[in-house]
Order: sequence, then structure tokens, then C-alpha cells
Amino acid sequence: MIKTNKNTEVPMEAVHWMIKKARQKIMDREYPAGEIINGRYQIEKVLQNGSYGIIYLCQDLSTGQTCVVKQMRKSKRKENAENYLQETAILKLLDHPGIPSLIDTFSYEGEQFFSMAFVEGKNVEDTLFATGQQYTEKECLPIIEQLTFIVCYIHDQGVFHGDIRIPNVLLHNGKIHLIDFGLASNLGAESGLKTQREQLAQDDFFDLGDFLLFLLYSSYDGDIKKGRSWTEELHLKPQTTLLLKRLLGITKPYQQCADILTDIRKAIGSFHAH
Repeated sequence: MIKTNKNTEVPMEAVHWMIKKARQKIMDREYPAGEIINGRYQIEKVLQNGSYGIIYLCQDLSTGQTCVVKQMRKSKRKENAENYLQETAILKLLDHPGIPSLIDTFSYEGEQFFSMAFVEGKNVEDTLFATGQQYTEKECLPIIEQLTFIVCYIHDQGVFHGDIRIPNVLLHNGKIHLIDFGLASNLGAESGLKTQREQLAQDDFFDLGDFLLFLLYSSYDGDIKKGRSWTEELHLKPQTTLLLKRLLGITKPYQQCADILTDIRKAIGSFHAH
């Protein structure tokens, strides 16, 4: 504890946090709206001020298109050096309509940046909590199907996202996009990493289950009681329950992405069965 001039004590954790924030402010320059980065990207606004980077909405003056530019934090230089190379290499590798494409990587005024295609839409977190959007079980299943298609694609490329959460999924006009590959792993085509691949795949599958639960709870109007599980609170069709239990590892976990898609289609089909 540290005593201030008013004779009050400040916990050391708070002191460290204040030092960290002051260091960030000194080292990490945030560029203002209107400024042109690297002679090409004119900033419209800051989209996100995260712990590892600052994300700007920009106009690409060379094409006239709206794009997104991510600036890596100098204050996290040690961690970001590897993260920058990893994330940009992964985005360069991937080519899917549900994933923002990489435009360019560059340095400017001693800072590391990369630019990506802009994807229209709100993230699912904002859709659920800011606008109060509700999804029925029947509406949730095509959404998780789209997201699983994207996950199957990246796994086929040897990429595992590692952070499939509601803030990292965009939804616009019924179309899904998966963003933020900052924590992703790229194992490529290496053959000797079977155990690691299986674990990373299981992590992504669990996240798909967690994501689906968030969607399903959006239309839940009962009281959420501590200690009561989702199986008691949500009244779902048996196929949807089985899908969730396997994604979350409660019963036999999925080994293949294709099997998840098969079960999602069965769950969708259960709404049309007579």
C-alpha cells in the first residue's frame, strides 16, 4: 500500500495500473480524425482502443474505399512483435468471404500497422446487449451454421482462432463475419502436431457452443438462478441439446468440424419434421 498526501492508502495494484496507463499514453500515440497515415489512409474515427492495438476506420485514398487500420501498441512491443507477424501471416493466408481480407502491412513514424477490408455490421455483443435483439432457437441455428462453416474453413488451412466470442463475430443482413485473429494459431500443414491440433480445435468448438448459448439466452425470459444449468432453463429440441452438449464437451466431444455441421442440419431439420 502507498499513502497519498491525504493520508489515504492506495493498493499497489492500483499504482501499477496507473503507471501502466501513463506509460501507454506516452508511448502509444493515438492519431486524430482527419490525419492521413502513410500518405494513404485518412482516419475517420477510432473504432476500438484495445490493450494490444488501436483500430481506426479509414478511407483508403488510393482506392476511395472504406477500410480498417490496426496500429500495434509500442508499449506492448515485446508481445506485439510476434503477434503482428502471426496475425498478418494468417490474414494473408485466408481467403473467405466471412473473414476480412488483408490489404497492406506497413510501418509509419516508428509504429507497426496493417490494413484490412472494412466489414459492415454490428458485433453480436452489441446486437444482443445494446439493441436487445432476441433470437429464437430456430433463428439461432442458421447463424451458428454460418459461423461453423467459417471455422471449418480456417481449420482446413491449419488455423485455429482461439477467441470466438460475441464481440468477434459481426452480423449484417443475415451474414456472419469472424474477425480479430490476434490470438489465432497457425499450425499450417505440419503433420507432427496432432495433439496440439486436436486441443486447439476443441477450444474453438467449445467457443462455438458458448456462442450459441449466448444467442439462445437472448430470448430467455425466465429468472436465471445461480447453480441451475442451461439444460434446466432452456427448453430446446433434443437435436439442439445434443449439439450443445457435444460442443461444450459434456458428452462425446466433436473430433471433426464436418460432424458439427451434420448435427446443425439435423437440428434445423427438426423444425420441419412432422
